[in-house]
Amino acid sequence: MLWESSMGQGIKKQHAKLKKEICLLYILFLCWSVAFSNCLVGEGKKGFNFFFLPGSSISNPGDGGIQDTPILTTPTAPQGTISYSSATTFYVSNNAGAIQYYDISWSSSLGAFYELRKGATNCSDGSVHTSGNVTASTSNTDRINASDLSAGSNGIKLCLKSPDGTLAWDNVSITGIRDDVAPSVGFSPAAGTYGSSVPNITLSCNDTGGSGCLGISFRNDGTNPGLAANGTVASGSTGYSSAFAVANNATTDVKAIAVDKAGNVSAVSTSQYIVAVGNPTITINSVSKADMRSVDSSVVKWQSDLAGNYDIRVGGTNCNSGTNGTSLSITGSAAANTEITTTISGAAPLAVGANSIRVCLTTAGSNVGYSGTTINIDNTAPILTSATPSNNSTSLSVDQNTFVFTFNEDMDQSLKPLPEHHDSGVSGNPQIAWPTMAGTWTDARTYSLALNSKLPELHTFYLQFTDTGFKDKAGNAVGTTPVAIVGGVFKFNYKSLTETKVTLVTDTAQTNCYDSSGNAIACAGSGQDSELSVMPYGLGLPTTNPGYPNDRITRDTVNNVIWKTCPPTYVWSGATCVQDAVDPYNAALIARNMGSGILDLTWGDSLEYCLQLNLANSGAGFAGVKRWRLPTLSEQMSILTYEGSIGNETIQNTSFPGFIKNDYQRYWTSTNAVSASIALNGYTGSELGNGSNAWGAWQISVFGGGTHINSKGKATSWNWPNRYMALAMCIAD
Repeated sequence: MLWESSMGQGIKKQHAKLKKEICLLYILFLCWSVAFSNCLVGEGKKGFNFFFLPGSSISNPGDGGIQDTPILTTPTAPQGTISYSSATTFYVSNNAGAIQYYDISWSSSLGAFYELRKGATNCSDGSVHTSGNVTASTSNTDRINASDLSAGSNGIKLCLKSPDGTLAWDNVSITGIRDDVAPSVGFSPAAGTYGSSVPNITLSCNDTGGSGCLGISFRNDGTNPGLAANGTVASGSTGYSSAFAVANNATTDVKAIAVDKAGNVSAVSTSQYIVAVGNPTITINSVSKADMRSVDSSVVKWQSDLAGNYDIRVGGTNCNSGTNGTSLSITGSAAANTEITTTISGAAPLAVGANSIRVCLTTAGSNVGYSGTTINIDNTAPILTSATPSNNSTSLSVDQNTFVFTFNEDMDQSLKPLPEHHDSGVSGNPQIAWPTMAGTWTDARTYSLALNSKLPELHTFYLQFTDTGFKDKAGNAVGTTPVAIVGGVFKFNYKSLTETKVTLVTDTAQTNCYDSSGNAIACAGSGQDSELSVMPYGLGLPTTNPGYPNDRITRDTVNNVIWKTCPPTYVWSGATCVQDAVDPYNAALIARNMGSGILDLTWGDSLEYCLQLNLANSGAGFAGVKRWRLPTLSEQMSILTYEGSIGNETIQNTSFPGFIKNDYQRYWTSTNAVSASIALNGYTGSELGNGSNAWGAWQISVFGGGTHINSKGKATSWNWPNRYMALAMCIAD
C-alpha cells in the first residue's frame, strides 16, 4: 500500500508539470495567430502586398486604436573589399642590375572597378597608373617600374570601386621608394699599421638614396667579394654580421661591397691593415765561417717570424737605441718566416778577435727584435809544432801505421789532407799511390794519419804535404813546421826496418839430393829437404771465404796467411785464372803497363795493386779481408817448391791454377835492397839507375826460384839474355 501511495503521488506531479507546458505552448500559438491575422495577402504584380487591419500600421500591426505614420526601411547594397598580399612599402631603382620594378598582388571580394594611382594621397588625387574591372576573388598583379616613379618616396593608392565606378568601396595605401644611388662601405678602424694590438674590423653601410642598406659581404684574401641585388652573398665571400679580427704579422687587404634595398650594389672598397703586434723573433740558421781572415767573408743565414726592415750591426748589446753598435750598411726588408742570406765581410769595421754580429729587425708596428752571432777574425798562420814519428826517423817498424801531427791552435777539421807517399830510394823520388791511407782529427789540434798497411822492408820514403792542406779555423794555411816549407810543400823523411815476424818454410817438394855440382847423392845425412820430407806443405787448394764466392784465395796453414790465387788483373773463372779488362781498376792497370803487349808492373804498381784489394767489395776488402799487401822476400820464398824437370815449377799449379810462369817472369817483393857500386854488381849496366848505392827491390824468378835485385822504377829486368816481365803476388795476414 505504501508503494502504491508513492506511485500515485509521483504520477500527480508529472500531470501538473505537463499541464504547465501545454498552457505555455497555447499562449505562444495564440500570439503568433494574432500577429499573423493582421496581415492579409493582397493582389500584386510581384511578391506580396501587405494590408493592415483597421486601426493597425506597420509599426503597430493589429493595433486598431492608434493611427501612426508608417515606417519604411531601404535595403543596403553589398560592398567589395581588397585582399592585399604584397608589401605596403617597396624599393626600386632605375639602375641596370638593380631591382627595376615591383609587382603588386591583390584580389577583390566582389566584381569591381579599380584604379592604381601614383603620387596620390587618396583615391581622387595623383595620376592613374592602371585601372580596369576585376572579377571577384581573382588574383591580380600590377607592375610598377622604377621609371614610373620619381626619385625618393612616392605615395600610391589602390582604389576599389563599384562596378560602375560611382561608389568607393575600399583602398590600400602603398609607398614606393625609388633609389638610384648605390650605398658606400665604411671601415672602422681605418686602414693603417697596427703594432700594439690586433684590430677588430667593423664594416658599415651608408645609403643616401632612401631605400636603406640591405647587406654587406667581404673577403680577406685579396679577392673581390660578390653580392647580388637581392642580398645573396657570392660563394667564397662572407656576409658581414659582426666585427672580425685580421691576421697578426701580416698585411691584409679587406675588400667589402654593399647593396641597398633597391638592389643598387656599391663598388668594391678596400682597406689595408698592416698588423705586426709583438717583438719579432730572429733565428740564426747557420754561419758559414765563425772564424775567418780579414780578407774572407762569412755567409749568415737567418729568418724572422715577423716581416720588417733589418739592419746588420757589429758590436753593441741590443738594437733598441737604433744606433747601438756600428752599422755594416747591410739593410733590407724581410718577409715573415723567409730565410735571408747575408754576407759579412771580414774587413773593417770588424777587428782582429771576437766580433758580435747583430741582426736588428723592426716590424711595421715599430716593434724591434734582434739576435746575433760571433765572428772571430784571425790573420795569424798556425804552427805545426810536432810530428810523431819525427822527421828523419830511420828505424820504423814495418808495422808503423800511424803518424801524428800536432798544431798550436784549433784547426779546420773539415780538411783531412792525405800526403803523397814518395819512394826516396829511386832516382826522381817517384810517388807511390797508397789507396788505403786515411786521416782523422782526434781533437781540434791533433791530426792522425793511418797507412792501414805494413810498410815495405828497408823502405826509404817521405810523406809530402802541401801547406794549404792544413788550415786553422779562420782559413790561414800552416806557416811553420818542424821541416822547411819549400814551394808550398813540406815533407817528413823516414826509413823502415825489416819484418821481425818469423816466416816458416814449408816442404819444398824435393825428392832427390844433390852436391854442389848438381850430381845426385844419397840424402841420408845431407840435411837437404828431401831428407826432411816430414815437413808439412802449407798451401791448399783455391777456396773462398763465406759471403765472397767470386774472390778466390789460397791458404797457407803453416804461416796462417792467405794469398790471392790469381795474379794482378786476373780473376777466377771456371777452374782457373783469366785476365779481366772489365773492372775499371784492372782495365787502367792493363792500359798503363802493357806497352809491349805483355803485362809488366813496376814495384810501385805492384804495391798499389795489392793495397787496393783492401777497398774491394765496397770497402769490405777482397774476400772480406782488409790486410792485403805485397809479400816480403821471405814470405815469397816460403811457398816455392824446387822439384820438377822444366824449372818453372816453383809455384804449384794445384794451389795457383793459371799462374803466369811461361817466360821466366819475375815477382816483386816488398823487400828493398841496395846495390853497391856498379863495378861490384857482377854485371855491366845501369839497371838500378841513380849510380852507386842505388836502391832497388828483390824479385823472385819463377824459373828455379832465384832471387834478383831490380830497379823499382823499371818493370823489366836487365837484358840477360832477354827482358823478363815483372808481376806480383798479394798476401794478407
